[in-house]
Amino acid sequence: MRRLIPFLLLWPLLAPAQVAVTTARLADIVNRPVQSAPASVVARSAPALASEIHARIETIPVRVGDIVTTDTIVVRLDCRLYESQLAGARATVKQLEAQRDFATGQLERALSLQAKKGISEELVDQRRSELAGLEAQLAAQHESVRQASLQVDRCDVRAPFDAVVTTRLAAVGGLASPGTELVRLVELVDPEVSAALREPEAADLADAVSSTFVWNGQSFPLSIRALLPVVNERTRTREARLTFKGSSAPSGAAGRLQWQTGNPQLPPEYVVRRGDSLGVFLVDGDRARFHPLPRALEGQPVAVGLPEDTLIVVDGRYRLADGDTVAH
Repeated sequence: MRRLIPFLLLWPLLAPAQVAVTTARLADIVNRPVQSAPASVVARSAPALASEIHARIETIPVRVGDIVTTDTIVVRLDCRLYESQLAGARATVKQLEAQRDFATGQLERALSLQAKKGISEELVDQRRSELAGLEAQLAAQHESVRQASLQVDRCDVRAPFDAVVTTRLAAVGGLASPGTELVRLVELVDPEVSAALREPEAADLADAVSSTFVWNGQSFPLSIRALLPVVNERTRTREARLTFKGSSAPSGAAGRLQWQTGNPQLPPEYVVRRGDSLGVFLVDGDRARFHPLPRALEGQPVAVGLPEDTLIVVDGRYRLADGDTVAH
């Protein structure tokens, strides 16, 4: 009994001391870095509407800033010559139709006479040939009418989609030729954000959990539509195209693309050195375990491939050694 009493008195000194620490869930202390790059809003289409015919400009019923809908007339050209050509082509069609009807009647009479042996086979063939020639002429003339109709349609230059007029490139009374630019439009529907990214940025954006376009103090949520699979030879960048999830910034707006990466990073203040390794202390039951982070650098955030509910020692870590008993 005398030997047991000194042993019991020494037991607290022999038992491993507990180190008081404070822990936190990994998910509560990691940061998801936000990266950014210059970006701009680009219209899906911004054409300069041009004349397709030779004609004098009669009217331009739109002004810069006007909103136009699909098929709105934005320029009207003098169409008198083309309307005259169309009328002439239609008149020729009527003339050929009358000749065809006459030739059809002649062929029918010839066939009737042939049945009575009152006409030669050669004359019947001649009537067939005359009718076939007229039908071919009539088909060609119908094509002439169609082409003349197209020219008349081209007298009215129309908006191909909902757009805003940004520039008037011609004046009333001017002479337009095929290719003469008349009005410039910018499409209003579904603009996109374009950004030129270096390869590491493009890879991070592809894994982003969210992205926004920041312009004029406003943030517009985005979704990635495409990362072009080609690299610009001059800038060594890849273009990213993103679409607006809701309201959009105006076409031409210059701002910044911001995105939050999907890889959480641990702030450098939680990283400690033990021996030649940098890492963090985890809590496993009542024990502290040193977890090396091979990619960690002094004073820099580091990606941690651990479950988000892992307990990380945030206070008391400098006093710890691997395997120490902890109280938390």
